[in-house]
Amino acid sequence: MKFAINQATTMKADFATDVKAYARAGFDSMEIWLPKLKDYLKMTTLADVKKLLTEQKIKPVGACYQNNLMFSQGELRQQATKEFMEKLEICNELEIPVLVVPGDNPPVPVTENHYDEAAENILKVADDARRYGVKLALEFIAKAKFLGCLSTTIKLVDKINHKNVGILFDTFHFFSGISKMEDIDKIKKGNSIFMVHFNDVADKPGEILTDRDRVLPGEGIIPLDTIIKKLQKINYCGYYSLELFNEKLWDEDPYSVAKKCFESLEKFWRKP
Repeated sequence: MKFAINQATTMKADFATDVKAYARAGFDSMEIWLPKLKDYLKMTTLADVKKLLTEQKIKPVGACYQNNLMFSQGELRQQATKEFMEKLEICNELEIPVLVVPGDNPPVPVTENHYDEAAENILKVADDARRYGVKLALEFIAKAKFLGCLSTTIKLVDKINHKNVGILFDTFHFFSGISKMEDIDKIKKGNSIFMVHFNDVADKPGEILTDRDRVLPGEGIIPLDTIIKKLQKINYCGYYSLELFNEKLWDEDPYSVAKKCFESLEKFWRKP
């Protein structure tokens, strides 16, 4: 298994502090939180970012995130397209292979036509991503009205039918939404999942779970071992990127948090 850490896990730290903390804690891979990188680039250049990553021996394996690609129109669409192209350039320069694209919500009640519209709009930008060497990982969000579960995301990706468009599988959104274990069996073997966001969740009623309830792997109630085995069965061999939005961790020292994260993951990669 291959593990990384998402910068959302240490949200309050700056980009350079994150990179150094992750390397010191034992990580060799990270998922970049693009708003944080954008702030850092106000003071430096992409060349310096690349140098920092190289010096710390940290490989960027994914980037979060790009929205407003599925339903935006007019000025909002123009702005989203501009941001998207800028992010593709960043990903290309830093050799980041995957860009996360969360599902958008249409401005009106969802109908079947919206899935056709989203597929058409993502297909329009898939070739742009391909030219930059970047894959688009569509993320379902638990309880979302449009893209809220794994089975729907599988159908949308199949409808788009582009080798550069796949699935972002988040264990929190999978567990806390309406997805089912058997849905994993419906995923095409080999290359339909581009990345996994790996996390656990506190033992609370499912109806009130939020992103803030994410906890370190092994400290919650998600059957992570079962999910891993199912993903391995469909030949998933990509990264498991630890992504937490736990505000208690945000207030701690980034290195201390990164070390806790690394130690929480060790028990999983050491298993046969």
